[in-house]
Amino acid sequence: SYFLTRHADLTAVYRDAQTFSADKKVEFGPKYGVHSPLFEHHTTSLVFNDPPLHTRVRKLIMGALTRRAIADMEDGLVALVDGLLDQIEARGGGDLIEDYASAIPVEIIGNLLGVPHADRGPLRGWSLAILGALEPRLTPEQETLGNRSVTEITAYLKDLIADRRQHPGNPQHDVLTRLIQGEEGERLSEVELLQNCVFILNAGHETTTNLIGNALV
Repeated sequence: SYFLTRHADLTAVYRDAQTFSADKKVEFGPKYGVHSPLFEHHTTSLVFNDPPLHTRVRKLIMGALTRRAIADMEDGLVALVDGLLDQIEARGGGDLIEDYASAIPVEIIGNLLGVPHADRGPLRGWSLAILGALEPRLTPEQETLGNRSVTEITAYLKDLIADRRQHPGNPQHDVLTRLIQGEEGERLSEVELLQNCVFILNAGHETTTNLIGNALV
C-alpha cells in the first residue's frame, strides 16, 4: 500500500484510472465470492469504480446536489440539530454518537432519497454491517450480517424505487428521482441504481457520524 499526502500526488492518481484503478473485483472476488450480495454491492457502488460508470453516477448525483438545493436544506438541518440538543439537555445528558452524531445523517440522507420517516429505523444498522464487511480480516459473523444487510436494504429499495417511479419527486432536490430518470439519455441499470442508493446511504452515515465524533473529541 502507498499512503499519499501531497495534493499534487493525489490529483495525479485520481486522474489516472488506468494506472491507479478503484475497481475492486479482483480483490473482492476471493474475499466475498463473486455471487454474493456483498460482492455485487461493493463492485457496483460509486467508490469502487472507475470511469465511465463512476462518471455517469457521479454526474447524476451531483445534478441534484446544487448549491441552491443544499442551501434549501439548511433551515431543516438547523432545526434538527437544535431539536437533538434540546432532547439531550431535557434528559440531563446522552450519548454523543447514538443521540446526536448518528441521528443527523440518517435524517439528511433520508430526506435526499425521500425515505419515509417510519422506515428509517434499520438504515444505520444496515449501513454499519455493510461497511463492517470491508474490514481487512472478515469474521464469518461479519460476512453473514453484511450479506443479509445488502439483501434486506436492496429489497426495501426496490419497493421504494417502484413507488417513486409511480410518484416522482422534484429531480432538482430528490436524488432518487434524478437517478431513476437519468439525464441526457443516460440511465442507470437496475443493479447500478439499487447499489448506488445503498452507497449514498452508507457513505453519508459513517463519514458524517465519525466527523462529528472525532471533531468533538
